[in-house]
Amino acid sequence: MSRASEQRVMVFCDFSESMNDAIVHGLRISQIFNKELCLFHPYGNGKKNNKLGAQKGLGMIIRKLKDDFPSVTISSLTLKGSLSQTVNRIAEEYDGIMLVLPVENLKPKIQALQESQIPFLFVNGSDAETLRYDRLVLPVDFRKVMKDTSLWASYFGRFNQSAIEVLTSREKNASNQVMVKKNRKFIEQLLFKLQVNVVFKDAQKGSFGLPYEALDRCLSDAHNLMIIPASQHISLLDLMVGLPETKLIKQAGKIPVMCINPKRDMYILCD
Repeated sequence: MSRASEQRVMVFCDFSESMNDAIVHGLRISQIFNKELCLFHPYGNGKKNNKLGAQKGLGMIIRKLKDDFPSVTISSLTLKGSLSQTVNRIAEEYDGIMLVLPVENLKPKIQALQESQIPFLFVNGSDAETLRYDRLVLPVDFRKVMKDTSLWASYFGRFNQSAIEVLTSREKNASNQVMVKKNRKFIEQLLFKLQVNVVFKDAQKGSFGLPYEALDRCLSDAHNLMIIPASQHISLLDLMVGLPETKLIKQAGKIPVMCINPKRDMYILCD
Protein backbone atom coordinates (compact mmCIF):
# COMPACT_ATOMS: atom_id res chain seq x y z
CA MET A 1 0.00 0.00 0.00
CA SER A 2 1.14 3.50 -0.80
CA ARG A 3 2.50 5.91 1.75
CA ALA A 4 -0.02 8.47 2.95
CA SER A 5 1.81 11.31 1.21
CA GLU A 6 1.40 9.55 -2.16
CA GLN A 7 -2.33 9.02 -2.00
CA ARG A 8 -4.54 11.21 -4.16
CA VAL A 9 -8.13 12.39 -4.25
CA MET A 10 -9.11 12.13 -7.91
CA VAL A 11 -11.63 14.42 -9.62
CA PHE A 12 -13.26 13.33 -12.86
CA CYS A 13 -12.82 16.25 -15.28
CA ASP A 14 -14.92 16.32 -18.44
CA PHE A 15 -14.89 20.11 -18.93
CA SER A 16 -18.62 20.43 -18.35
CA GLU A 17 -20.03 23.25 -16.24
CA SER A 18 -20.63 20.86 -13.35
CA MET A 19 -16.96 19.83 -13.38
CA ASN A 20 -16.18 22.95 -11.35
CA ASP A 21 -18.44 21.75 -8.54
CA ALA A 22 -16.63 18.39 -8.52
CA ILE A 23 -13.29 20.18 -8.28
CA VAL A 24 -14.50 22.26 -5.32
CA HIS A 25 -15.64 19.10 -3.53
CA GLY A 26 -12.41 17.32 -4.43
CA LEU A 27 -10.43 20.20 -2.99
CA ARG A 28 -12.45 20.03 0.23
CA ILE A 29 -11.94 16.25 0.54
CA SER A 30 -8.21 16.60 -0.07
CA GLN A 31 -8.05 19.16 2.74
CA ILE A 32 -10.02 16.92 5.13
CA PHE A 33 -7.74 13.93 4.56
CA ASN A 34 -4.55 15.86 3.84
CA LYS A 35 -4.09 14.26 0.42
CA GLU A 36 -2.96 15.46 -2.97
CA LEU A 37 -5.69 16.67 -5.33
CA CYS A 38 -5.46 15.20 -8.83
CA LEU A 39 -7.59 16.38 -11.77
CA PHE A 40 -8.21 13.33 -13.93
CA HIS A 41 -9.34 13.25 -17.57
CA PRO A 42 -9.79 10.05 -19.63
CA TYR A 43 -9.67 10.63 -23.38
CA GLY A 44 -10.69 8.59 -26.40
CA ASN A 45 -8.34 6.23 -28.20
CA GLY A 46 -6.27 7.90 -30.89
CA LYS A 47 -7.38 11.40 -29.96
CA LYS A 48 -4.02 13.03 -29.29
CA ASN A 49 -5.38 16.54 -29.78
CA ASN A 50 -7.95 15.87 -27.07
CA LYS A 51 -5.17 14.85 -24.69
CA LEU A 52 -3.11 17.95 -25.40
CA GLY A 53 -6.16 20.19 -25.08
CA ALA A 54 -7.13 18.56 -21.81
CA GLN A 55 -3.62 18.92 -20.39
CA LYS A 56 -3.62 22.60 -21.30
CA GLY A 57 -7.05 23.17 -19.77
CA LEU A 58 -6.23 21.31 -16.59
CA GLY A 59 -2.95 23.19 -16.31
CA MET A 60 -4.80 26.52 -16.36
CA ILE A 61 -7.18 25.32 -13.64
CA ILE A 62 -4.30 24.08 -11.49
CA ARG A 63 -2.43 27.39 -11.72
CA LYS A 64 -5.52 29.24 -10.51
CA LEU A 65 -6.11 26.75 -7.69
CA LYS A 66 -2.50 26.95 -6.52
CA ASP A 67 -2.79 30.73 -6.31
CA ASP A 68 -5.87 30.42 -4.11
CA PHE A 69 -4.83 27.30 -2.15
CA PRO A 70 -1.01 27.26 -1.97
CA SER A 71 -0.91 24.66 0.81
CA VAL A 72 -2.67 21.97 -1.28
CA THR A 73 -0.61 19.77 -3.59
CA ILE A 74 -2.40 19.64 -6.96
CA SER A 75 -1.62 17.63 -10.09
CA SER A 76 -3.33 16.41 -13.25
CA LEU A 77 -3.58 13.08 -15.04
CA THR A 78 -4.75 12.20 -18.55
CA LEU A 79 -5.19 8.55 -19.54
CA LYS A 80 -6.22 6.94 -22.80
CA GLY A 81 -9.53 5.09 -22.66
CA SER A 82 -12.98 5.43 -21.17
CA LEU A 83 -13.67 5.89 -17.47
CA SER A 84 -14.42 2.15 -17.13
CA GLN A 85 -11.14 1.31 -18.86
CA THR A 86 -9.03 3.60 -16.70
CA VAL A 87 -10.68 3.57 -13.27
CA ASN A 88 -8.51 0.81 -11.84
CA ARG A 89 -5.33 2.36 -13.20
CA ILE A 90 -5.94 5.51 -11.18
CA ALA A 91 -6.06 3.33 -8.05
CA GLU A 92 -3.32 0.82 -8.80
CA GLU A 93 -0.80 2.99 -10.66
CA TYR A 94 -1.57 6.51 -9.43
CA ASP A 95 -2.63 5.89 -5.81
CA GLY A 96 -6.13 7.29 -6.09
CA ILE A 97 -8.25 6.67 -2.98
CA MET A 98 -11.50 8.21 -4.21
CA LEU A 99 -13.02 9.60 -7.41
CA VAL A 100 -15.21 12.70 -7.18
CA LEU A 101 -17.72 13.08 -10.01
CA PRO A 102 -20.64 15.36 -10.95
CA VAL A 103 -24.02 13.63 -11.12
CA GLU A 104 -24.70 14.42 -14.78
CA ASN A 105 -24.52 11.59 -17.34
CA LEU A 106 -24.70 8.93 -14.66
CA LYS A 107 -24.97 5.75 -16.74
CA PRO A 108 -21.29 5.39 -17.81
CA LYS A 109 -20.16 6.47 -14.35
CA ILE A 110 -22.26 3.82 -12.62
CA GLN A 111 -20.91 1.26 -15.09
CA ALA A 112 -17.36 2.29 -14.19
CA LEU A 113 -18.21 2.03 -10.49
CA GLN A 114 -18.94 -1.68 -11.03
CA GLU A 115 -15.24 -2.10 -11.90
CA SER A 116 -13.76 0.25 -9.32
CA GLN A 117 -11.61 -0.50 -6.29
CA ILE A 118 -12.12 2.99 -4.87
CA PRO A 119 -15.29 4.83 -3.79
CA PHE A 120 -17.11 7.19 -6.14
CA LEU A 121 -18.35 10.43 -4.56
CA PHE A 122 -21.23 11.91 -6.58
CA VAL A 123 -21.79 15.64 -6.07
CA ASN A 124 -24.31 18.19 -7.29
CA GLY A 125 -23.59 21.84 -6.61
CA SER A 126 -21.07 23.25 -4.18
CA ASP A 127 -22.88 25.35 -1.59
CA ALA A 128 -21.21 25.86 1.76
CA GLU A 129 -23.40 23.41 3.70
CA THR A 130 -22.70 20.43 1.44
CA LEU A 131 -18.97 21.12 1.64
CA ARG A 132 -18.91 20.74 5.41
CA TYR A 133 -19.12 16.93 5.33
CA ASP A 134 -19.77 17.01 9.06
CA ARG A 135 -23.14 15.21 9.32
CA LEU A 136 -23.39 11.87 7.57
CA VAL A 137 -25.86 9.01 7.42
CA LEU A 138 -24.69 5.41 7.19
CA PRO A 139 -27.46 2.92 6.31
CA VAL A 140 -26.56 -0.61 7.47
CA ASP A 141 -28.17 -3.86 6.36
CA PHE A 142 -27.12 -7.54 6.40
CA ARG A 143 -24.41 -7.41 3.69
CA LYS A 144 -20.69 -7.81 4.43
CA VAL A 145 -19.87 -4.64 2.46
CA MET A 146 -21.21 -2.63 5.43
CA LYS A 147 -17.77 -3.04 7.00
CA ASP A 148 -16.29 -1.11 4.07
CA THR A 149 -18.90 1.65 4.18
CA SER A 150 -18.43 1.99 7.93
CA LEU A 151 -14.68 2.28 7.48
CA TRP A 152 -15.16 5.31 5.26
CA ALA A 153 -17.61 6.77 7.76
CA SER A 154 -14.93 6.35 10.40
CA TYR A 155 -12.46 8.32 8.26
CA PHE A 156 -14.81 11.31 8.20
CA GLY A 157 -15.38 10.94 11.93
CA ARG A 158 -11.65 10.86 12.67
CA PHE A 159 -10.33 13.47 10.29
CA ASN A 160 -13.30 15.84 10.07
CA GLN A 161 -14.96 15.24 13.45
CA SER A 162 -18.13 14.40 11.52
CA ALA A 163 -21.26 13.28 13.37
CA ILE A 164 -22.36 9.85 12.13
CA GLU A 165 -25.92 8.53 12.22
CA VAL A 166 -26.02 4.76 11.72
CA LEU A 167 -29.41 3.55 10.52
CA THR A 168 -29.90 -0.23 10.79
CA SER A 169 -32.47 -2.08 8.70
CA ARG A 170 -35.44 -3.98 10.10
CA GLU A 171 -35.31 -7.45 8.56
CA LYS A 172 -38.13 -10.01 8.52
CA ASN A 173 -35.78 -12.84 7.63
CA ALA A 174 -34.22 -14.20 10.82
CA SER A 175 -30.79 -14.96 9.32
CA ASN A 176 -30.63 -11.50 7.75
CA GLN A 177 -31.52 -9.92 11.09
CA VAL A 178 -28.66 -11.84 12.72
CA MET A 179 -26.27 -10.41 10.13
CA VAL A 180 -27.60 -6.90 10.75
CA LYS A 181 -26.84 -7.31 14.46
CA LYS A 182 -23.35 -8.59 13.67
CA ASN A 183 -22.68 -5.64 11.37
CA ARG A 184 -23.96 -3.22 14.00
CA LYS A 185 -21.73 -4.78 16.66
CA PHE A 186 -18.68 -4.47 14.38
CA ILE A 187 -19.50 -0.83 13.62
CA GLU A 188 -20.12 -0.04 17.30
CA GLN A 189 -16.74 -1.47 18.25
CA LEU A 190 -14.98 0.36 15.42
CA LEU A 191 -16.51 3.78 15.99
CA PHE A 192 -16.50 3.68 19.78
CA LYS A 193 -12.83 2.67 19.75
CA LEU A 194 -12.06 5.67 17.53
CA GLN A 195 -14.13 7.91 19.83
CA VAL A 196 -16.09 9.49 17.01
CA ASN A 197 -19.46 11.17 17.38
CA VAL A 198 -21.99 8.43 16.50
CA VAL A 199 -25.62 7.60 17.19
CA PHE A 200 -27.43 4.37 16.28
CA LYS A 201 -31.06 4.30 15.17
CA ASP A 202 -33.39 1.53 14.01
CA ALA A 203 -34.97 1.96 10.60
CA GLN A 204 -38.59 1.18 9.83
CA LYS A 205 -37.74 -0.53 6.55
CA GLY A 206 -35.80 -3.56 5.41
CA SER A 207 -32.70 -3.62 3.24
CA PHE A 208 -34.47 -2.72 -0.01
CA GLY A 209 -36.18 0.36 1.39
CA LEU A 210 -33.39 1.33 3.78
CA PRO A 211 -31.40 3.62 1.43
CA TYR A 212 -34.51 5.66 0.66
CA GLU A 213 -35.40 5.98 4.34
CA ALA A 214 -31.81 7.11 4.96
CA LEU A 215 -32.12 9.66 2.16
CA ASP A 216 -35.35 11.01 3.67
CA ARG A 217 -33.46 11.53 6.93
CA CYS A 218 -30.67 13.32 5.07
CA LEU A 219 -33.11 15.67 3.38
CA SER A 220 -35.19 16.39 6.48
CA ASP A 221 -32.35 16.69 9.02
CA ALA A 222 -29.80 18.62 6.92
CA HIS A 223 -27.17 15.91 6.66
CA ASN A 224 -24.49 16.48 4.04
CA LEU A 225 -23.21 13.00 3.13
CA MET A 226 -24.64 9.53 2.68
CA ILE A 227 -22.43 6.45 2.24
CA ILE A 228 -23.92 3.41 0.49
CA PRO A 229 -22.75 0.25 -1.28
CA ALA A 230 -23.32 -0.14 -5.00
CA SER A 231 -25.32 -3.08 -6.33
CA GLN A 232 -23.65 -6.47 -6.09
CA HIS A 233 -26.08 -8.64 -8.06
CA ILE A 234 -27.47 -6.96 -11.18
CA SER A 235 -30.65 -8.38 -12.69
CA LEU A 236 -32.14 -7.96 -16.15
CA LEU A 237 -34.72 -5.66 -14.59
CA ASP A 238 -31.93 -3.49 -13.15
CA LEU A 239 -30.43 -3.14 -16.61
CA MET A 240 -33.81 -2.14 -18.01
CA VAL A 241 -35.00 0.34 -15.37
CA GLY A 242 -31.70 1.38 -13.78
CA LEU A 243 -29.78 0.40 -10.67
CA PRO A 244 -31.05 1.47 -7.24
CA GLU A 245 -27.99 3.66 -6.63
CA THR A 246 -28.70 5.57 -9.84
CA LYS A 247 -32.20 6.42 -8.64
CA LEU A 248 -30.91 7.34 -5.19
CA ILE A 249 -28.21 9.67 -6.50
CA LYS A 250 -30.74 11.45 -8.72
CA GLN A 251 -33.14 11.88 -5.79
CA ALA A 252 -30.42 13.09 -3.42
CA GLY A 253 -30.41 16.59 -4.87
CA LYS A 254 -27.53 18.56 -3.39
CA ILE A 255 -26.51 15.87 -0.89
CA PRO A 256 -23.22 14.14 -1.82
CA VAL A 257 -23.52 10.36 -2.11
CA MET A 258 -20.51 8.08 -1.72
CA CYS A 259 -20.87 4.66 -3.39
CA ILE A 260 -18.59 1.71 -2.69
CA ASN A 261 -18.31 -1.28 -5.00
CA PRO A 262 -18.97 -4.48 -2.98
CA LYS A 263 -17.45 -6.70 -5.67
CA ARG A 264 -13.86 -5.48 -5.34
CA ASP A 265 -11.37 -5.28 -2.50
CA MET A 266 -11.34 -1.66 -1.39
CA TYR A 267 -8.26 0.53 -1.18
CA ILE A 268 -7.90 2.01 2.30
CA LEU A 269 -6.87 5.42 3.49
CA CYS A 270 -3.39 5.70 4.98
CA ASP A 271 -2.93 8.02 7.95
